[in-house]
Amino acid sequence: MDESKFNLWRACFSFCFIDGFLTAEEEAWIYSKIDSLKFSDNQLTTLKRDLKNSPDIDNLLPLITKPADRGFLINHIRILSKIDNEVSQAEKVEIERIYNLVMLKVNLPQLSSLIAEDEKASYHEDEVYKVNNKHSFIEKLLRGLQKIMNPGDYKFPE
Repeated sequence: MDESKFNLWRACFSFCFIDGFLTAEEEAWIYSKIDSLKFSDNQLTTLKRDLKNSPDIDNLLPLITKPADRGFLINHIRILSKIDNEVSQAEKVEIERIYNLVMLKVNLPQLSSLIAEDEKASYHEDEVYKVNNKHSFIEKLLRGLQKIMNPGDYKFPE
């Protein structure tokens, strides 16, 4: 497992200790992840040490270098906060704080522009009537008929 993903899991495990104690549900979740994910021996040693003395999430965030892993962290801590059917005030505050720290590295105007371009490209009739199986005569025929029957439905948005 690469370092970014490993530190993502360390931060998730550390989040379980935010409210000052580890519930049975949180502990079961942690050990299910330790058993099911492919951690190296060194990583397992680090995780066992972390379970005895939980690291500060602020120290782990810079080590989570991939944007997808940082987004996954936000999603997972939201899920973890509800695993014991009670979201404490400390968990709410920490989720908001971590979310804000992660979002500092996101260029929202650039990301919004990229999403708009992708959405606009998805409206092109070549994309809408795309034949996924080039060997299928039926699919080619069906897509051709759809294109003829709905010539104006898939135009670029104004």
